[in-house]
Amino acid sequence: MMASMEIYQRIVRETKRRRKGRREWKIEIPNDVMEEIVMKLPVRSIMRFQAVSKHWESMIKTRDFGARHMAHQRNKDPKLMFVSYGFDHIRFEQRDLETTSLEERLCFEIEEINGPIEISECCDGLVCFYCLTQAVRVINTATETLLPPLPLANFQRLHKDHPDPDLERDVMFEDDGAVPVPFISFTMFGFGKDNVTGRYKIVWLYNIYPATLNKKKKTRCEVFDLEEWRWRFVTTRPLDHHQILSNQRPPCANGLLYWLTGDEQGYPSTQTKLIVFDIHTEMFQVTSTPPFITPDASSDKIGLCNLNGRLCISELKGDCKQEFWWRVEECNKWERIFSVDLNSTSSWFGGITSQPLTPLAISRDNNKVVLSLSYQESLVDFDLDPDSTVYHLYYSGYYGLAIPYFPSLSLSFSSF
Repeated sequence: MMASMEIYQRIVRETKRRRKGRREWKIEIPNDVMEEIVMKLPVRSIMRFQAVSKHWESMIKTRDFGARHMAHQRNKDPKLMFVSYGFDHIRFEQRDLETTSLEERLCFEIEEINGPIEISECCDGLVCFYCLTQAVRVINTATETLLPPLPLANFQRLHKDHPDPDLERDVMFEDDGAVPVPFISFTMFGFGKDNVTGRYKIVWLYNIYPATLNKKKKTRCEVFDLEEWRWRFVTTRPLDHHQILSNQRPPCANGLLYWLTGDEQGYPSTQTKLIVFDIHTEMFQVTSTPPFITPDASSDKIGLCNLNGRLCISELKGDCKQEFWWRVEECNKWERIFSVDLNSTSSWFGGITSQPLTPLAISRDNNKVVLSLSYQESLVDFDLDPDSTVYHLYYSGYYGLAIPYFPSLSLSFSSF
């Protein structure tokens, strides 16, 4: 009996010791430290983390947390988002920039498409897709958040009710044979964020078509603020007699949207200017192209894009060399970053040397830039080492559009 009691007492003492030890090793992590830890998790993990407690749920849903998470994402290489679509669906594939390996795939069923879909630039993980006469949709693919259809812009309603036959052209879709589908050529809108208020805005600047609109004005602009949830006109008076070049996707960098000018029909011009729109003040200005651009360069030989968060502008010269510069806002100057010989890339781009390439992203890890060409199914990478002239096939396969992309929490908790 005594032995049993001693064993029992020993067990009690050991249990108390272990419990005491657990209390001694218990660590209280401050909330601000935990926030920093959670902020660095992948988006899907953060979404699951909301179930931990009401405190964490409310913290994750704040705009401040989403903004800090986005800032952390931008310190890393972007992902590449490959977008393709059919008559009743749209597909998004997220790929790693360095390896091109598939990380996520998302497919949405959508209303039957009455023409080609256009895809916007990505802004804080948000992407817009739309047709000329069908509602714009905004999606966050990381959280699978698809906003309700936006109301039609005035521009869309006009073309839906009064299509201009002079602007129609045939496009071939393969569906058990080639079928001509008429649609109206139109200018793609810009999508960006107001850096002061944090609001996301769609900016649709377009040339006025005489068959449908006032002939006295050259351009009109409609803005859609996602928090106001309505389209409204803004003045284009500063643009004077300028019209924009058709078929360009205006890039957004540092709260500004950019377009190149064209002639009266929206075709390339040798009198190219740069149109700039401040998303916060909603004011336009027209400026000359930078001094390194040839004064009489045709606007279809000039490329504009957002490259790693900066405005990048390039010119394709007559010798098939394309030189790329970007804007360094910190010191308010342009900096040459690299040049490409299209004779060396043409074998991957259908032999084409007459159209400027678009850089998608520069990898911080391996110092390479990924290059694309509209309507071509290959991507090429180029080593940015000054002594290197080596090009490689980076990706080959069908895709509608490839855009740089940062997974984010943007608009995932908004109510519309």
